[in-house]
Amino acid sequence: MNYFYITGTSRGIGKATAKELLRDDNNFVIGISRHNSIKHKNYKHISLDLGNLEEVKAFQFNHFEEAQKVVLFNNAGILGEVTPVGNLDNENIIRSHNINLISPAILMNNFLAFYKESEVEKIIINTSSGAARHTIPSWSNYCSTKGGLEMFARVIADEQQDVKTNPVKVFSVAPGVVDTEMQDEIREVEPENFRELERFVHLKQNNQLTKPEDVGKQYADIMLQPEKYPEMLMDLRE
Repeated sequence: MNYFYITGTSRGIGKATAKELLRDDNNFVIGISRHNSIKHKNYKHISLDLGNLEEVKAFQFNHFEEAQKVVLFNNAGILGEVTPVGNLDNENIIRSHNINLISPAILMNNFLAFYKESEVEKIIINTSSGAARHTIPSWSNYCSTKGGLEMFARVIADEQQDVKTNPVKVFSVAPGVVDTEMQDEIREVEPENFRELERFVHLKQNNQLTKPEDVGKQYADIMLQPEKYPEMLMDLRE
């Protein structure tokens, strides 16, 4: 049996990936999100707010006697306030960093500690973004947190080269521009707060957004057949 911890399974990429994995009875998904929208015999929902660090620190991983593979998929994330720096609400800065960076870092740290001696195949995969690698005006929260998450994963991948027996495979995967609620949120921003608004409006109008179901299939394939893919940085658009 393969076990997958996935954050953000209530919608979007997280839900699509979970549903794809659940097509195989050999897979069991532990969904981590505030709300549950999946019902399946091989699905367990854990209600957890990634913005609440005390809840995240209290989360516990499990030993699975019959496990062949165990995966942590840090997928959940928020765009955060879209406005130039200087106009940001400080509480929004804190919440964005908690959800996008600090909570995933805590989960990765605890995942590595808990399964350190385990002989099962171990994988960490994070949803990254082109925003992790170049600036987008008014997206300071999103760019900085995705950039930090990617670097945290890169350090883990570097450290795992020193692990002689059963190292953890680490992937940081940018899915491209996906038709999720985050894109809805972007298109609702006032033009004076985001000078690139028109570009995102046109992506939707021109049907250039990728479907979450298509991305979910690709993420699931990476988790199930990691040997097919280059470890660490990937861009699904390429």
